[in-house]
Amino acid sequence: MEESSSPTYRYLLARYGPLLTLKHLAEVMHITPGGLRIALSRRSQPFASELLRARRRVGRRMDFEARRVAELIDQDAPRDGSEKWPDVASFTDGRGGQVTR
Repeated sequence: MEESSSPTYRYLLARYGPLLTLKHLAEVMHITPGGLRIALSRRSQPFASELLRARRRVGRRMDFEARRVAELIDQDAPRDGSEKWPDVASFTDGRGGQVTR
């Protein structure tokens, strides 16, 4: 069976199943599917290469393993409240410009 799993993994598994579509992953990350597709193709953000390791292709379809996505989310999550999530203003669009919402 499965070893201890994180709450993040259990949530992803219950909501999306063992594989997330590109649309579902974009929803989890709060970005558009097109923005995620561009980030993955350009590897413009540090998370892009990690997400590519979680990718599984079936024909033209691109899915992502929920377990590996959860691990990536959990490794970047603040642990004890002393750390803060990065400010959105600290992200760039890969061309040196700031990402705005």
